[in-house]
Amino acid sequence: MEATLLRFIRHLRHAGVGISTTETLDAMQVAVSLGYGDRQLLHDGLASCLAKSEEQRQLFSRCFAQFFDLAETPNDTTHTVDPETPQDSSADDGETAGEGEGQGQGGGGGMGSDALRAELMRAAGAVDLAAMQYPTQRGIYRRRILDALNDSGRRERIAQLASGSPTEQQQARWLERERETQLAQLGELLDRQLLLNNNAATREFQETLMRDSQLSALDTYYRDRLPPLIRKLAKKLAAKHRQRYRRAKRGRLDLGKTLRRNIALGGVPFHRYWKSTRREKSEIFVLCDLSGSVSSWSQVLMLFMQALADVLPNTRSFVFCGESVEVSELFRQHDADEALAIIQQRHGMGSSDYGRALNSFRQLVEERVNRRSTIIILGDGRGNGGDTGIAALRELYHRARLVLWFNPESQSRWNTGDSEIRRYQTACHYVTECGSLRKLERLLDELLTLIR
Repeated sequence: MEATLLRFIRHLRHAGVGISTTETLDAMQVAVSLGYGDRQLLHDGLASCLAKSEEQRQLFSRCFAQFFDLAETPNDTTHTVDPETPQDSSADDGETAGEGEGQGQGGGGGMGSDALRAELMRAAGAVDLAAMQYPTQRGIYRRRILDALNDSGRRERIAQLASGSPTEQQQARWLERERETQLAQLGELLDRQLLLNNNAATREFQETLMRDSQLSALDTYYRDRLPPLIRKLAKKLAAKHRQRYRRAKRGRLDLGKTLRRNIALGGVPFHRYWKSTRREKSEIFVLCDLSGSVSSWSQVLMLFMQALADVLPNTRSFVFCGESVEVSELFRQHDADEALAIIQQRHGMGSSDYGRALNSFRQLVEERVNRRSTIIILGDGRGNGGDTGIAALRELYHRARLVLWFNPESQSRWNTGDSEIRRYQTACHYVTECGSLRKLERLLDELLTLIR
């Protein structure tokens, strides 16, 4: 049963429930203590050590039902082998059926549905049915399971009995019914396993597609699924860097002081001392273009930054079409999705004016920007032929630690038409394309490494 539990945990991971090795060992101990007889008790016990939030508990319950349904009998119509002879059989055949039932059981026939199901599950485990992911594999695994059940030998046995005495013919009918019952169970087992695995494979494929595709290429179906994916990616980034921040805050071990202070204890370092250096907190200013061409990417970046708030607490958000406006307070008053909708309604749907935007942004932040500050600008640099605001950006460039420009346009389109990105490159420390979620994730990962 340990193998079954490990397959279930793998299914949970595919579904998005993070489970550590320690939690896996805890789940095994729970399963040993509770057993597998009481399904609800097993559900509650495993949920207590594998589901860490209400959202994960709901996901756990759904996965539990999907997975452990595979261990149940598929249909009520196939639960037991019908002990009665067909209606077109004669009375003599009915009498013989009673004899055939006893003889069939003694000769290896007459297995109950539960026994057939158990035999089928053993065969499925032997051929690693859990690895099936695609409909095209259905026929392959069906044949493998039938081979594991020695179905060809069973068919030969049925054919031999069918040509024998009336008693043997009745036994052949019993064996044929058992085979049909098991084939029906096999069909539903394949359907359920395919659904189980294909859901995880499809979800993984969709996430990969959304991470690697241009946002403009995603239709409404995928865009509606971006916020949960962004939060998932941000959570991974936060977890990756949070432990490093804790080590940096604690400092490095002061070996000399530790040894000196523990001389009285025989040199055993019961008390440890750390070298700590004061780290000035970085402040991040995010300025996003809300014009129609890049507004979707601006929303993605702001959603990313809000999801990273626990590792980037000192972040201020600004948006512009014309003048720059700070929207940090909206994110404190509303959840991220609602705040983005309000921001788009109040400040979006205009044409970019980078001159007004950068000049007003400088006035808003110039007293706060210093050598600990990082400025991130997301925009395509297309000012529609107006003032570029390059002087204001250069002033901020000389004040700040870093000025980064993320351009969602393909680099092949830079400096074409009304694009001024080449001029902005002279007043930024780094200008880069961020045309996909994967690129933006990588950029934020590098930023977190650099500024903390």
